[in-house]
Amino acid sequence: MAAGVVLSGCASADGGEDKSTTTSPAAAEEPGNPWDLPIEQRPALFDPCAEIPIEAIEEGVGKAVELSESLTRHRPGRLMGCGWINEEVHVTAASSWKSRSDYMADQSLVRVTDSRAVQDDRGLRMVESGDQTDSTCLQLFFTESGAVWIKLDIVTGLGSFRGAKFVKACDALDEAIVPIMPYIPEGDI
Repeated sequence: MAAGVVLSGCASADGGEDKSTTTSPAAAEEPGNPWDLPIEQRPALFDPCAEIPIEAIEEGVGKAVELSESLTRHRPGRLMGCGWINEEVHVTAASSWKSRSDYMADQSLVRVTDSRAVQDDRGLRMVESGDQTDSTCLQLFFTESGAVWIKLDIVTGLGSFRGAKFVKACDALDEAIVPIMPYIPEGDI
């Protein structure tokens, strides 16, 4: 008799099932901002060695480069980095989960605010503090695959880039980054 009472409570007045009281499995939620997740739950970091073809680097700097083992780092989940060099420049691309506020607080870097816009002002432009020769420049992008940065170091005493002398690294990076940009993950989080 008790079973009959329970069952009758689940039927509607017209004898059919009451659909308003049934539940369906919850819809899968859209993934949120990966920066809000604990590190161990975040997606894989962008791997510049695997994702940026050497041809894009060579097109950007205007001449051949070679992969530099000393500038390459593979620490999945923490740091993925790749470097290419020639006699004028070193180009490094890396990704980590270091936040925008951590970069802003990093005393070894200084924000550049008067440079040309890179891809609609995505990210953050920085230089190494104490760089009196304008020989280094770093462009950061905060993406779903981590903080991705492209760094250009001019290594000649005369600041040579693409045959020009006394070129500032941020000006050189503005040119060199153009063919690299299609390989950088989308988004600016």
